[in-house]
Amino acid sequence: MPGDYDDSEDTAGSTKQAGDTRLHATISVDGVVTTKLLPPAGELAIGRGAGCELLVNHASVSRRHATLRLSPLEIVDEGSRNGTRVRGERLPVGVPTVLEVGDVIVLGDAAIVLQAVPVSDSPLATASEPLPTSPIDIEIARAVRTRSPFAVLQVATQNARPSDVLPALRSIMRATDVIKGDGTGDYQILLVDTAPELAAQAVARLSQMLKRQQIAAAIGMARYPDDGVVAEQLVAHAHLQLAGAAAAAMDPVRELVRQVAAGELSVLITGETGVGKELCAEMIHRLSPRAAMPFVRFNCSALVETLVESELFGHEKGAFTGAISAHDGLLEAANGGTVFLDEIGELSLGVQAKLLRVLEERVVRRVGSTVGRKIDVRFVCATNRDLLEEVSAGRFRRDLYYRINGVRIAIPPLRERREEIVPLARAFAMRARPTISAVIGADTLAALQSHAWPGNIRELRNTIERAVLMSSGGAIRPSHLVLEQTTLPPGSRESYPTMPMERISHETIAPTRSSGSLANEVAELERKRIVEALEQFGGNQTQAAKALGMSRTTLIARMEEYALRRPRKRD
Repeated sequence: MPGDYDDSEDTAGSTKQAGDTRLHATISVDGVVTTKLLPPAGELAIGRGAGCELLVNHASVSRRHATLRLSPLEIVDEGSRNGTRVRGERLPVGVPTVLEVGDVIVLGDAAIVLQAVPVSDSPLATASEPLPTSPIDIEIARAVRTRSPFAVLQVATQNARPSDVLPALRSIMRATDVIKGDGTGDYQILLVDTAPELAAQAVARLSQMLKRQQIAAAIGMARYPDDGVVAEQLVAHAHLQLAGAAAAAMDPVRELVRQVAAGELSVLITGETGVGKELCAEMIHRLSPRAAMPFVRFNCSALVETLVESELFGHEKGAFTGAISAHDGLLEAANGGTVFLDEIGELSLGVQAKLLRVLEERVVRRVGSTVGRKIDVRFVCATNRDLLEEVSAGRFRRDLYYRINGVRIAIPPLRERREEIVPLARAFAMRARPTISAVIGADTLAALQSHAWPGNIRELRNTIERAVLMSSGGAIRPSHLVLEQTTLPPGSRESYPTMPMERISHETIAPTRSSGSLANEVAELERKRIVEALEQFGGNQTQAAKALGMSRTTLIARMEEYALRRPRKRD
């Protein structure tokens, strides 16, 4: 559940996307992964021959193995020696087979995964440039559609040559699995479409094999979706297991999530800002019988009251000024799935009354309509407020509180989960600098461990991403960290209270910096570089983020932190 960290529908049998995605082929050969940007239409030859547009250089692949048609999306086996398999079945020669985005195409001992990636996330200019999306991200996107589990292994070896280690690692892998090494003796293995029990068996075999070869190694494993629903969660959990942690503060929370997911009760998730309440909600959905249906998120504090009603319940044409057509609300869009209402304590009493009616009747009435529409959704809500205190103050309805509080899950703050700080820091660094192993020195790790983290995992992520940027490709040192001097909320203890919620005052945890401090200088330099990049690209956040070496989401977070407005676009 660590982190406060989104999912597009793909159209089967067609490369036509929603206008902002491009199709990519991720090719896995002996664990080495390359990615190619595909054209919007046409045919591509697949094979190890020099004339193939999709080159798969492996002895098990024929010179011209198959043909990939892009509109509609199909594949044809061209009489290959070892065959072509899709969804586990060998394809007949010469017969077109319709593909879906996310399908794994197995050619001999190699594999290709087709993936649609948002254009805003992909700065590819040519088909040979690497895709910034990791294999774990690709597998998560596929698992969301297919509900197939997978596992991530972290293997740490000591004083062992790669030539000795790799044969053992590859012995437990299939053609579709992926291996990545960082050159320091650490390896990451992605076991795709693998059930937890099979992954555990693979770990046992690998451990025995390394022991027989007298290679000192430790192995950590994370399972999707039991241990995480985003790449950083999974990598951090595998690192935590690698360190041999016997127990972690989040273990009881994960166990409760697994128990709650199977039922239909409404769930209330509590915890401070940035602890990962949204990811906890998504884990509940991904582990539930509703996992194949929509997971819809809504931030209750993001819109004014009238727009909140329209977004949640929908509206009819002419219901208010600007309602030029009928609009389905989020509750209707989530039919059959799960609705996550974040910051539910921010809803007005009027909207609370209407939401209570929906919870009781499972009927939605659009704004401007007297006709109800039946819905089948599960509600998961989150807040960083003490809702009982809000009830006593008359700001939250008591009857709604008891409706949403079928089961309560309290997520402890990061300062009570210190065993996660180092694994999360490494995971965030790997995400921020995917092509080079980001070295975090012992003194830097000590500084991270001693910090109070009032902003929890969101603050840790921002700190590491900023440090990676400031380190300019070198080791991350304490001087690259911007750790704000903070005061913890009153009453903070070493053990997080599991039942009564503590209300956190923003004034209490407001950060302070000493005048002329190194942190001030680093922050001012970062602010200046962001302003310059925005000016250079006329306010285009995507281009500015690319130039700064950060994601667009991180750039927007930094702009909010520094109170920067996007410059007007030039005429």
